[in-house]
Amino acid sequence: MDARTPASGTTGRIPARQIATFSAAALPVGALVTTLGVYLTNYYAAHVGVPLAIVGLSFMAVRLLDILFDPMLGIAMDHTRSRFGKFRPWLAAAVPILVAASVAIYFPPAGVGSVYLIGWLVVIYAGYSMLTLSQAGWGAAMVAEYHQRSRVYGWIQAVAVVGALGVLLVPLLVPALWHAVPFKGVPLMGCFVLFSIVLGVCITVFLAPEPEARDAAKSGRFGLKDYLPLIRRPEMLRLMCADMFCTLGPAITAPLYLFFFEQARGYTPPQTTVLLFIYVVAGLIGPAAWSWVARRFGKHQTIRIASVCYVVAQSTLLALPKAHLLAMSFSMFSVGFVASAFAFLVRAMIADVSDEVRLETGKDRTAMLYALVTSTNKIGSTLSVGVAYLILPLFGFVAKEGAVNTPDAIWGLQACYLAPPVLCVLIGGLAMWGYRLDETRHAQIRVGLDGNAAITGVKDTIQSIAGDPPAPEQGVLTAGK
Repeated sequence: MDARTPASGTTGRIPARQIATFSAAALPVGALVTTLGVYLTNYYAAHVGVPLAIVGLSFMAVRLLDILFDPMLGIAMDHTRSRFGKFRPWLAAAVPILVAASVAIYFPPAGVGSVYLIGWLVVIYAGYSMLTLSQAGWGAAMVAEYHQRSRVYGWIQAVAVVGALGVLLVPLLVPALWHAVPFKGVPLMGCFVLFSIVLGVCITVFLAPEPEARDAAKSGRFGLKDYLPLIRRPEMLRLMCADMFCTLGPAITAPLYLFFFEQARGYTPPQTTVLLFIYVVAGLIGPAAWSWVARRFGKHQTIRIASVCYVVAQSTLLALPKAHLLAMSFSMFSVGFVASAFAFLVRAMIADVSDEVRLETGKDRTAMLYALVTSTNKIGSTLSVGVAYLILPLFGFVAKEGAVNTPDAIWGLQACYLAPPVLCVLIGGLAMWGYRLDETRHAQIRVGLDGNAAITGVKDTIQSIAGDPPAPEQGVLTAGK
């Protein structure tokens, strides 16, 4: 388990096998995001019987509480020192928390209400934060080169997409192969979530190397009030804004997805699963393509390009004829392909900001910076549920199975599915205007950090040869001698 490398990060090309081992922990992330955002909200509203507005308020309240948890978690991670590494213990600790919460969430007993839902959502999101934040910080420590970071975080996103594909395929394939399967639908998805948590996280915890920090950066004392100087940094403000709005836009569509395609666009439940599968597959291919674009134009410019492309792709969903599966398949692939650009590029850029902070202050704030962007990400996903499930009833929309909605309600559903996502992603793209931490600037930062590391290494070598200096009270290191 103590698989650490001697360097604090590499500037060379990391072997694909090593990145795959490290990225395995993202397998349950895709499964959790897909089911929590698309299926569980609908499952608790339509099947369990919790009122739609209560479901929306429950998810929103829990995510708001979870936002406060991330900064404290970032402080704890940056102060962690153990023989197993800085981030590995936190990643391992997320497993039992996620397993217990997943059993409760995906296999609810009959008659549960909002208290049960809120309580277990708090637990599962806490475990989710521990997993994603520790892996993000670990990735920043693992690689130092500007473009290699895009590659590493692209791998993480691709593995998460594999988890999303798996959780979508399981309810289709398992009943077809095994007719006596005891679970259907969401509970069967829960079985895959449990499997992915144990398999994916354990691969990373036991097999992936975690670098040892060798530069002069120390964590030092840090409290919640000390987040303010980090937030004030212009590049950090832009990244937080871009991440929040580029998350909020696509996230608004998640809880509306089944309602939109089945009731507004006339697709059957199996067809909606196929379309979602195509959307997720596009997210598997997208990071590699967007990494190439980022290498050519820079990461911040790529986010701006992708935001414009998203507006075009999302708008086509309403322009296509109803119940036309082939045409909608191409459109959903385009939306998924474009939406895959935002998350991994922002996280790769946070690693660059972490280097700049370390050079300017001599302090390692990696986990805390990721905690900030994780919080803004959660603000976006939290607001998405509120927009979806609190505004829809204003149009008279009824989510209960078998309900027939009025044309005004369907119009409101389509308006919510198109206008807010497009507006949010445009704002996220505009946030990158004036961003200055590009490849050239980052190369200068790495030169400074490497110089500091070399000086620290020389000091450590001299001290190891000469031994510890005698204490002043021994009368050796006195003035004039």
